[in-house]
Amino acid sequence: MSLSLNFKLLLCVRQKDWMIFFCTLIIWTLEIFLLKAIAAPENFNPELSSSPETEANVESTSESSTPVNEVAKTPVKSQPEANPQTPKPKPNSTTSAAKTPLPSPTLPRESSISSGTSDIELKTKPDTDKTPGSSNLTIDNLSFDFKLDFDNFGQTNQLIEETIAFNLDDRLSFVLKTGINFFEQDEIETVDNIPLYLAWETKLKNIDLTITGGVDFFNRLAAVPTVTLQGSSPLFSSVTADGKLKSLLVLSGQTQYQAYKFNAETLENKIDFWRFTPSVYWQIQPNLSLFALGQYGIFNDGNREFQSFSRLERKLGVFSLAANLFTWSFEQDLGSENGYFSPSDFLVYNAELAWQGKMVDEILDCKLSVAFGKQSVNNVTDNAWTYKALCSGELLPNVQFNVGYTFSNVRDRDTQESSFTNQSFSSQLKIKF
Repeated sequence: MSLSLNFKLLLCVRQKDWMIFFCTLIIWTLEIFLLKAIAAPENFNPELSSSPETEANVESTSESSTPVNEVAKTPVKSQPEANPQTPKPKPNSTTSAAKTPLPSPTLPRESSISSGTSDIELKTKPDTDKTPGSSNLTIDNLSFDFKLDFDNFGQTNQLIEETIAFNLDDRLSFVLKTGINFFEQDEIETVDNIPLYLAWETKLKNIDLTITGGVDFFNRLAAVPTVTLQGSSPLFSSVTADGKLKSLLVLSGQTQYQAYKFNAETLENKIDFWRFTPSVYWQIQPNLSLFALGQYGIFNDGNREFQSFSRLERKLGVFSLAANLFTWSFEQDLGSENGYFSPSDFLVYNAELAWQGKMVDEILDCKLSVAFGKQSVNNVTDNAWTYKALCSGELLPNVQFNVGYTFSNVRDRDTQESSFTNQSFSSQLKIKF
């Protein structure tokens, strides 16, 4: 942990910017305080389990985040894991069924959802038996995320973030997220960003709620607040006699306000947005699922957007087949003025084939996928393809890692007659306590 903090401080010094250095110093002090409090013997609970995650992520998050990135960029989202570990509900138990993983798209970039190969990240809260009064402060997990995203038009986004999930008095669940991000673009001065978000996770009857608030600090721009409200609830579910999930229907929704961290130009132009995103996940059969969402966005430059995404997936042993459909439209095309992709009419549809299994002497659990279809921008049609690889493994029983790579030609900018490609490298180190 200290190495991560020192690395972050060195990055700030390298940038020679007093604002980044000052903000990072505050974050460093805060994290040292938390770790010292946690290090006390009376504040450590080795029996506390972390939140299990599975990959069917959405998104996301993310860093955007999500056409639905900015759904994906939701601060509490982590990178999807390639090894699903879905907790099995107990037979004939409505309580257990309600705790089955709840879906949200994990879309790390605006183009990710349009590629149709974005995995849906399923999350659920752990069924952890906690001893009342056993401790005041406990950590669930600590994760370090790295993401490098770049295209062939000189745009590069580099994200280095860390997340701490912890509990207070065994009743209040929080997630603290911070880091340092760099947004680079040709002919534009690099924008450095330090996010500082705090999320509160709770349950209201059968509704899982997450409320996130925070601030995005920038090296040469004014700070921008962020707020996100997420909720999800299972409408019905059923399990087999041996306790396996048979069917499930979940409704989810999100409201978000945030700076549009799409690239350096949108940040320099001080673009921010409100986005409203309802979604539904339906596990029709154990090996057949449907996911759909709609998103309405209001931008501070007067623009409006609407997105829709649907995915029908069928699992066939170690293979899976999926059909994806994505639409995206804006009232105004302001790409040349404010720097973000805002087509009046954008359509992507494709078919996806994926394989998931063990590799490298069964050390790694990997998922490899390829998607091929068509994309249409303002009535101009072209091929659309995406290749994706995601692997996970364990360094220690409580230390997991993920690495991923994506290569796609699905557009997230107006390139006229020129071809477009985008590449993304990601990694995550997660420590469970």
